[in-house]
Amino acid sequence: MTRSITALVLAFLVGAASAVHAQTESAPEQARTEETEPRSVGSPGMLMVGVSGYLDRFFSSEETFPTNYTAQVDVGRFLTRRFVVRGGIAGTGSYGGDESESAATGVGAPALHAFGGLLLYFSPQSMVSFYSGAEYWAQLTRRADRDAGSVLAALGLEAAMSSRVNVFMEGGYGVELTAGDAGERRWRLIGRVGIRLK
Repeated sequence: MTRSITALVLAFLVGAASAVHAQTESAPEQARTEETEPRSVGSPGMLMVGVSGYLDRFFSSEETFPTNYTAQVDVGRFLTRRFVVRGGIAGTGSYGGDESESAATGVGAPALHAFGGLLLYFSPQSMVSFYSGAEYWAQLTRRADRDAGSVLAALGLEAAMSSRVNVFMEGGYGVELTAGDAGERRWRLIGRVGIRLK
């Protein structure tokens, strides 16, 4: 009788120890939440969807263009550890500039734009990374008869707020590929702030 009770107690203790050991090993996995997961700007193969708002302005020596306020949605993918291909759609409204019929179409007019480009991140596996790159922009609506689009060089800073959300600030400077009516070159300046979801 005593031996049976002892065997039962030993079996119970072994089962309890096994259960505690299993719980201890699974605890780190259960405790992994969005707050404790590693935070980094990006990694190879990662897909990001961005939403941003910003100001955009063309200028030249011959014309006064309106300032555009812009809402943008973009999708980016890390092709390698540092290189990201990005494309998206942006819609603009405007205020200021010349009040003329010519302002209703062409450069600076409120319109829908498509863009795509390549970015280089300097330290994407850390929580904060600078990046630079170049993009090509094409105006889809209210486009002038002669319009070859514009190219833009960008410099930005992106930070991981959590394992799934990044915030970024970006500035850009570029040029319209089609010259104005007097042959003048038309330049472009932007500043944007937004978030990217991973």
